[in-house]
Amino acid sequence: MAEQRQPMPSSYTAASGDAALGEAGATPLRSTDPGRVGPYVTLGRLGSGGMGRVYLARPADDGPGLAAVKVIRPEYAEDPEFRRRFEREAAVHARVVTPHAPRLLGTGFDDELLWMATEYIPGLNLAEAVKECGRLAPAGVWRLVAELGQTLSALAAAGVVHRDLKPSNVILSAQGVHVIDFGISQAADSSAITGTGSRVGTPAFMSPEYLREGRCDGASDVFSLAGTIVYAATGHSPFGDGTGVDVMHRVAFEDPKPEVMAELAAADHALAALLSACLAKDPGLRPTPRQLIETAAAAGGGHTPAWQEPLAGRLLARRQGYEVLARASAQQTGHFRAPTERVTSPPPGPAFGPPTPPGQYGYGAPVPATDGGSGGGGTKRRKPYLAVAAGVAVCAVAVGAFLFTRPPATEAAASASPTASSGDPADNSRASRLPGTSAAPSKKETEKEQKEEKEKGSAEEPDGGEPDSIPSATATRDSGGGGKKETSPAPTTTVTQTAPAPSTPAWISDCTYYTGTELTDYGDTGQRVVQVQCILTKRGYSVGNAGVDGQFGDATLAAVKQFQTAKGLEVDGQVGPQTWAALRSTT
Repeated sequence: MAEQRQPMPSSYTAASGDAALGEAGATPLRSTDPGRVGPYVTLGRLGSGGMGRVYLARPADDGPGLAAVKVIRPEYAEDPEFRRRFEREAAVHARVVTPHAPRLLGTGFDDELLWMATEYIPGLNLAEAVKECGRLAPAGVWRLVAELGQTLSALAAAGVVHRDLKPSNVILSAQGVHVIDFGISQAADSSAITGTGSRVGTPAFMSPEYLREGRCDGASDVFSLAGTIVYAATGHSPFGDGTGVDVMHRVAFEDPKPEVMAELAAADHALAALLSACLAKDPGLRPTPRQLIETAAAAGGGHTPAWQEPLAGRLLARRQGYEVLARASAQQTGHFRAPTERVTSPPPGPAFGPPTPPGQYGYGAPVPATDGGSGGGGTKRRKPYLAVAAGVAVCAVAVGAFLFTRPPATEAAASASPTASSGDPADNSRASRLPGTSAAPSKKETEKEQKEEKEKGSAEEPDGGEPDSIPSATATRDSGGGGKKETSPAPTTTVTQTAPAPSTPAWISDCTYYTGTELTDYGDTGQRVVQVQCILTKRGYSVGNAGVDGQFGDATLAAVKQFQTAKGLEVDGQVGPQTWAALRSTT
């Protein structure tokens, strides 16, 4: 029987709960969000991606602790192959036992909701911490080395390779450092999750052997660890900022940026020497996780340093918000949900079914296919159109990886500048579109790609940004439909040559700064924002006195909301796939 938490004092109010929700790192639920997922009741949103959303939730039976519950969109969840891969992610995660990774709590497929629950760690990811609180001091960086080294040691003991270690997948909390997101991890005794020749990950933090040869092991994670720690100390990845082929070429063939490593050496020479060794192109020359732990222990004098301010204060506030929500009951936190969704009876209802505990996964066991596509049975299966979007993302990285298998004489062609640039060096860019072998797409090619995006816009996921780490449901990664690709019908011969060609709107012909669909939101900067502002301006919307400046501020937010209202879209101010498609439409 679950341990019952101590009841909250009578001083708990809806207002104090709302404040605690924000302090814990979540945002309020929306009307479209589920009030309950399996045995959990939702409290707020933690984030969203192309394949689903992550919710802060609590056990409905008032068990201890809070959970981060990842809910996959039904269009993916109903595909049997995707569920097999999802179950594989859960099985890999269940093998990892360390204080520096959240525990897997269970999974389920109920009422068309495919979900996975993990222990919620109240903290900031490293990318957020650096952006909001500044670069870490040397003492904090050495703590990162020690505790990430311990994590990699635990992964090695479990026979698991993370394969996507980067700042946004490292959580800093008042208790220490934690690694999250095992969506593309691979167990040593399993087949690769990705298809043959594919590369899935974040280019700036992938290892050179993975980019060039598709080879990824524990030494690759050490390389990614080093890039992550360099970012923590300097605010830059060791091979510079950027996306796609450009940064992939630098990682695969070039030395780290001298100015970045010089800045690191000025702060701590021993740290710079250690991380330089971790960034060696030859995996055999890199230190082992045990050597990282021992070196960090010697540098830290055997004690664990406290986080610097203002980071320490932010992490303490996160923990305090977590404690307020964790000590309250499901009934007390009912105000976070719509009245019809409030939980008044602690035990989960029979419609949800029991969760799958981690110990019963049976590593690699597939989820049985169901014809109804629903945990309750009887609903018609939707065709998994959204797999197309994820397949495009995977294929894009595969194209870039292909370029690096060429001999050095072709390096100049392989290092062509990318078509898209993200303003955030910490999260560049597993979902970016890569060019072929040309330096940049022609105007005609850009228009063709935009037209194709428009045609599939209604089949893509709602606004939510880049795909989660779980790969596409298809094994081929070509199209999400067993290798088939959708094509437009060829024009018939009855079309007269005198028919006037439709004019290309200015927002398509003149705005060619970015061709992808990555989530673009308030506070973002860079080419994605320039593209949004350019299109809005050409369509007659004002983006403020500064004009097209690449800064997503209040005026741009207001213009996006006005456009979404005019097009009948969800008015959230976020430019995701559906808003991108509407912006690029010819009407």
